[in-house]
Amino acid sequence: MLTREQKQQQIDSLKEQLGAAEGLFVMSFTGLKVGEVTELRRKIREANGSYVVVKNRLAKIAVAGTEKEPLQQLLGGMTAVAFTTADPVALAKALADFAKGHDKLSFRGGFVEHAVLDAAQARQVAALPSKPELVSRLLFMLQSPMRRLVTALNWPVQGLASTVSQIAKDKDKETEA
Repeated sequence: MLTREQKQQQIDSLKEQLGAAEGLFVMSFTGLKVGEVTELRRKIREANGSYVVVKNRLAKIAVAGTEKEPLQQLLGGMTAVAFTTADPVALAKALADFAKGHDKLSFRGGFVEHAVLDAAQARQVAALPSKPELVSRLLFMLQSPMRRLVTALNWPVQGLASTVSQIAKDKDKETEA
């Protein structure tokens, strides 16, 4: 049994960790074996995330009064929280990949970009491209019209250079003949 001080330390720790999280996912993990949980934790660490099994009552107190307070409705039964201060999409992908092979791990919901997600929306986050991929797509899309403009502006100059070159070749042929 935990003392009040130990409970308060856990609440403070959870409040700090969850408060800094860019994305978090509430998971149900009933029936997972120790080896499977260890493998899950490894995959989450690779995605720059953390995985904590929480006491529901302490977690409810930790999120009370914060923007994550609506998550209280997801806290019941055996609960784990996976969270990250980095890319929430990478974490969601790691969780979804693991859940494909382990039906005992399931999404209850989540919190990403200041929005509460239900279980279906949390799974959809895993299907999104990662932030670096989105940035590269955006840069490509922005660069494409500029590239076309430069080509269009360059075309008359290239055409003139090609015409002058052809005239010079023709004159060389006339002088040779």
